[in-house]
Amino acid sequence: NILVIIIVAATKTFHSVTSVLVMNLAISDLLVGVGVMPFVALSIMNRGWDLCLYVGYTSSVYCTASVLTLAAIALDRYHSIMDCLRYSSRCTLWRTCAVVLWIWLQALVTSCPPLLGWSSVSYVVPMYSCAVNWASSPSYTAFMAALCYLIPAVVILFCYVNIVKVARSHARRIHTLEDSVQRSRNPGSAFAPGVSPHQHCGTLHSPSRLIYHVSGQFVPEVSGEGGNDISPALPNSATEQSIPTARRLFSFLAQNTSQPPLQNSQQHHHHHGVVRLFLVISAFFFCWTPYIGVALVQATETAISGQSNLVPPFAVTFSYWLVLLNSDINPLLYALLSKRFQGALQGLRQKIRARLGSVGGRGGEVRAEGDECK
Repeated sequence: NILVIIIVAATKTFHSVTSVLVMNLAISDLLVGVGVMPFVALSIMNRGWDLCLYVGYTSSVYCTASVLTLAAIALDRYHSIMDCLRYSSRCTLWRTCAVVLWIWLQALVTSCPPLLGWSSVSYVVPMYSCAVNWASSPSYTAFMAALCYLIPAVVILFCYVNIVKVARSHARRIHTLEDSVQRSRNPGSAFAPGVSPHQHCGTLHSPSRLIYHVSGQFVPEVSGEGGNDISPALPNSATEQSIPTARRLFSFLAQNTSQPPLQNSQQHHHHHGVVRLFLVISAFFFCWTPYIGVALVQATETAISGQSNLVPPFAVTFSYWLVLLNSDINPLLYALLSKRFQGALQGLRQKIRARLGSVGGRGGEVRAEGDECK
C-alpha cells in the first residue's frame, strides 16, 4: 500500500481522477494495517487494556471506507467505459475529491452508533480484538450489512459484469473488422454476385463501413488529411460517438497496412483484462461474504433465541482475518498487477538508481579531490 501511494504521488501520468480513488483505497487499507493489526497483536497478549472502544471504532471506519472505495472505483470504471465521451467533463477532480470526502464521512457516521448505545463494542474472543458485537443488536447488524456490504456488492457486480459484456461486444466487432480488412487485401476472396472486385474493395475500405463495424454508427463522410476529422452530417449524439471510434479505427488501419493483424496479442490482452476483473470480484466476495454471513447469523440467532451459539469460534476467527486479508490483496489487484503501475515502478527504480549513482559519483569526486590535496 505504501508503494502504491509513492508511485501515484511520484508519477505525473497517474495524477488523474481514477488514481485519486486508488490512492484512497491504499490509504484506507494502510490504516487497517497500521491502526488495527498491531492492536490485534497487543490484545492477544493483554486483554485488559483501555483502547478497546478506539480499536473497535477505527477498525469499523477503515474497513467501511475500503469497501466504499472499491464500489467508487467500480463506478468510475463503469462510467469511463459506458460514457467515455462525457467522462472527463462529469468525473472531474473536484467531484472525485467530494466522493472521497463522502466515503470517509459515511464511514465515520455509520460506525458511531455502537459508541452511542445502538449495538456495542467489546472484546470478541474469537477475533482476538475489540470489535462491534454483532450479536448485541440485530437491527444495527442488518443496517451495516445492507449499507456497507450489500449495496457496494451489488454496485461492484453490476459495473464489472457490464464492463465485461461491452468488452466482449467490442472484441467481436473488432474481429469482424479484421476479417473485412483481410478479405479486402486477399485478391482470391469471394465477392458477392454482380459486384466487381474493385467495387468490393472500395466498399470494404470505405471508412464509414468500417467504422460501422466497430461503433454501430454510420458515418457518411470523412474529411481532412488521413481521415482524422469527421464531417458533422449526423445529429450531435451520433457524431460525438463516432469521432473517437473513428480515430481509433484509423490508427488500427494504419497498423494493419504495414503488418499482419495482432489477433493473438489482442485476445491475450482482452483475456488478461477479464481475468483481472474476475479476480477483483472474487477477492471482494471471498473476503467479505463469510464475515457478513457470520454477523447476520449471530444477529438472527440472538433476535430469535436471545443467544448466539450456532457459529463456531473458528469460523468467527477465520472470517475476521479474511476481512483483514482484503486490505493486503487490494493493492495487488487494483494497482501493482497493472502494466501501467509496473512501468511506473520501473521508472521510479531508474530514477532512484540514477540519483544514487550521481550521489555516489559526487562522493567519489570529493574523495579524489581530497587525495589530490593530500
